[in-house]
This record gives sequence, C-alpha cells and structure tokens, in this order.
Amino acid sequence: MLILGASYFFYGVWDWRFLILIFLSSIVDYGAGRLITLSRKRKKDKQATYILYTSLIWNLGVLFIFKYYNFFLDNLKMLFDIPENTFTTLNILVPVGLSFYTFQTISYTVDVYKGKISASDNLLQFLCFVSFFPQLVAGPIERASRLLPQFANRRKFNYQYATEGLRLILWGLFKKMVVADNLAVAVFAIYAHPENFSSPEIIYGALLFFFQMYCDFSGYTDIARGTAKMFGFELSINFKLPYLVKNVSSFWDRWHITLSKWFRDYVYVPFLQNKKRTQINRFNALMLTMTLMGFWHGANWTFLLFGISQALILWFESIPIKVNGTKKNVRSFLFKNPIIGRTHFILMLIIGMIFFRSADIASAWEMIMRMFTSWDIDGFDLVIGWKIGVLGILLLAEYLTRTKDHPLQQLESHYKKPVRWLVYYGLVFLIIRYGGPQEEFIYFQF
Repeated sequence: MLILGASYFFYGVWDWRFLILIFLSSIVDYGAGRLITLSRKRKKDKQATYILYTSLIWNLGVLFIFKYYNFFLDNLKMLFDIPENTFTTLNILVPVGLSFYTFQTISYTVDVYKGKISASDNLLQFLCFVSFFPQLVAGPIERASRLLPQFANRRKFNYQYATEGLRLILWGLFKKMVVADNLAVAVFAIYAHPENFSSPEIIYGALLFFFQMYCDFSGYTDIARGTAKMFGFELSINFKLPYLVKNVSSFWDRWHITLSKWFRDYVYVPFLQNKKRTQINRFNALMLTMTLMGFWHGANWTFLLFGISQALILWFESIPIKVNGTKKNVRSFLFKNPIIGRTHFILMLIIGMIFFRSADIASAWEMIMRMFTSWDIDGFDLVIGWKIGVLGILLLAEYLTRTKDHPLQQLESHYKKPVRWLVYYGLVFLIIRYGGPQEEFIYFQF
C-alpha cells in the first residue's frame, strides 16, 4: 500500500488527471490477464484471442491518441490539402512515461496469452507493477516475469541493498548533473545554429550529444535502480558500455537494452515466425522493427528516419560475405577488424544522432551536408573545455570497472573507509559545485 501510494503521489504531482489513465490501463490489463486465463481453462481459445485484441486496442489506442494523433492529422492535411478547420487538433499533453508503462502492460498481457507467465491474481501487486515510481517515467521497461513476483516478497530492510542503492544513485546523479547537463550547453549551441559551425564541430557536436544522452539516460537508470534497490527491488540493467562496440548490431545489444529486447521479442521474432530466414524477410523484419522503434521515441519524421537508417545499417551488417574463403557476414568482419569496425560504428552513430536530435528533417540534412563540406579546421573550438576531461574520467572509470555493475559497486571490499569517503564526498562536491544548468531528463519526453 505504501509503494502504491508513493507511486501514485509521485505521478500525480506532475498532473493528477493522468492518474485516471494509468489506473484504467492497469485495470484493463489486469482484467485481460484474468479473463484470458479463465477462457483457456474453459478451452475457449477464440475468446482469449479477442480479449488479447481488446487489451492491445486499448493500449495502442491510448498511445495513438495522446502521442501520434496530431502528427498523422497534420500530415494528412498537408498531403491531401485538407482545409485547416475540417478536423480538430487535440490540445493535450503527452503523459510522462506513457510509452514505458504501456509497453510494460502490453508485454504482460501477451505473455499471459502465450502461456509464458501466469496471470496475476493480486490487484494491489499488479497496480504496483504498472506504477512503480522509480522506473515509471523512463524505464527500464520491466517484464512481469521479473518484476511482478518481487511485489509478493515480504518487505524487509536490507543494509547491503540500501548502501548499494545509494551508491547507484550517487553515480547516476554525477553522470546526469555534472556530465550530461554540462555537455547539453555545447550540444544546444551547435544544433541550434549548425550554419555557424564547421565540419569538425558538427561531428564533435553529434558525438557530444551521444554522450550527453548516454550519461543522461543511463544516469536516470542508475538513480531508478538505486532507489528501487533501497526498497529491496532489482531492476534490469539497461546499458552495458555501448560506446565500446565495433558495429551497430552490438550497439543495440548494449543500448536501452530493455526496449531493444521488447521489440525483438514482440515485433521482430513474431514477424519472422513461420517464415524462411531469407535476406528479404530479415530486411522486412528489421525495417518494421527499427522503424517502429524510432517512431516509439516521438511523433516526428526525424525519429522515423532514425529508425529506418538503423534498419538499413543492421541489414547491411547481416549481409553474408566471403573472407579468405570463409563464409561470414559484415558484422563478424567488423568485429574482427577493430579499426574498420569502430570507424564504421562512429560514422553511423554520428549520422544516427543527427537525425535523433534535430528538430526537423531540414535541420538534420543541413548538419549532415555541413559535416562533409565545411572543413574549416582553423575555426574549431572545443566550446566546453575542461568538461571533456570530466567525461574522460567517467568513461575511464566505467571501462576499468567494466566487469562490475557500476564503478562504485562493492567499494568496501577493496578500500578502507577514508578512501571510500574521499570518493563519495568528492562526487558530492562535484555535483554541488559543477552541476550544469538543470535539464529535464531527455527520455521523459518519450
């Protein structure tokens, strides 16, 4: 009851009216799970299918109305030259975290339908599963099989969990407030007026945005996981050093892992089911999956193009080739040739980040064109100077502790109190003294 009350209070502080929506979504999917189970017991498989479709229509319908209705309406008006007053544009906010908790409930109902999990028979626990405040507004997108049973456990204070959670929170705050929010200053300057910057600065800005987004989103995930840990919950790891990879396929195995796995399990795999694994079928599956994943981020053509570009790159990396008489694919070739692989990854990453961050297609195209046509190295300016050093320290710390969950994990087993306190208070000092301008978490908008 305390967790549910805290979660609803947390969400209601933003806008209490949307508590009705999250409650209704919870009731719909809880009821769908129970009715699907009942239908299966009575051997009424068609009825179970209809219930699943009802749940999907509700969830996807809510997403469409709040997030995509105006986008489709505006494009239809433009495409068919429809008079402005023919259809009414909805003047409504997109609820924070809508895409996250909707995908969480969709996966629950689908898994119950497929028999992968049993339907929850405890409404209170299910309401907590949907609205759990640490991960409610920006993930990780948890599966019911992992998170829901944890609400059935007796709540008992665990000192080790509490201290580990606080370390995660501290590391997440450092990544978000010191690194991401300071990088945001340079990123905004470059993306706002790309015409004022040279090719090296455009490339630099795209790379900075990638690291801003990484520190922002993985910082939030650390804070969410740390907060959950203090209450005795384990949330999924969402990032595994995605900047160290040699191809885009590996990147999506390490970036926003819970979203990538969601689309793999509920879009890519079902699409290929009962189909031959030909290149054209893989291409179609990748195009559908990545386009939807891009569109998941927002109702904008730039996100669609971001998804399409990722699909094309992933398909290219899956093309079979022969190297020294051995049959391989481009992905394995890139993996075994680190210089070529990392060059390919960085170039593809830069183009992807430009599409992702730009306000519209025209801005993205201008940045890409300037990236290749304005090589005025004399005018190159680092913009944020010493803050690059802080980013370097963060990346080095993560690399050196890459076998751990995070750099501050289990410090007491390696260092005595004075050293640990120096690390903790050093990070607290950096957060208070050098925290950048207060920026909203990037993924709140999705």
